[in-house]
Amino acid sequence: MPKNNNENIESRLAELEMLNTHQAQTIDELSLMVSKQWDKIDVLETKMSALVTRFLSLEENAGPAHENTKPPHY
Repeated sequence: MPKNNNENIESRLAELEMLNTHQAQTIDELSLMVSKQWDKIDVLETKMSALVTRFLSLEENAGPAHENTKPPHY
């Protein structure tokens, strides 16, 4: 192989190695982001469930719904 061709292959290999390193770093960063988002989703689901339970409890304890009637002076 001519020297020029070897240099071209080495250059291309170096570019591929840099690209691979960059992509691996990006994948790690995205994985960490997804993990943090799942943690937030879990917290929000827990809070939402507690709020629904509280709302249903308040609704059960509330008196009967008032009728929508006009006051006597109408």
